[in-house]
Amino acid sequence: MPDMSFPAPEKFKYAKPVEVRWRDLDALNHVNNAVYLTYIEHARSYYLQEAICWDWTKDGIILASATIDFKVALLLTDKPLVHVRCSHLGNKSFTLQYAITTKRNDHTILAATAQTVLVMYNFTAEKALPLTNEIRQKFTAFEGEF
Repeated sequence: MPDMSFPAPEKFKYAKPVEVRWRDLDALNHVNNAVYLTYIEHARSYYLQEAICWDWTKDGIILASATIDFKVALLLTDKPLVHVRCSHLGNKSFTLQYAITTKRNDHTILAATAQTVLVMYNFTAEKALPLTNEIRQKFTAFEGEF
């Protein structure tokens, strides 16, 4: 498995703001842990469009794994920013890392880090596909060398 170390959020080249909705809160008045997956999914779709011009109607991608480390609870009044970067290109998969931050009292705080492994996939044949050279080149152009 790729390294789970994370650079500082400001080193990520992409970030997507997400809005905390009332429905995201649990009985303890903070964002429920399951909602973080929704936040990273939302940011991931925009990141993939920007980084590799992903066309979800043509290029199948499935989620193989997801891990989240919770640091500080998000609240209704927070305005989270989900930072996304590609940290690893494999033969058929790639790894994305996420840093979820928010500002409180003029300080940026790290609320969570996450990592997902995604696999290129042919839904008709029901099998994983190799990463194409085109996708590798687009990730490298966006992120720099791996």
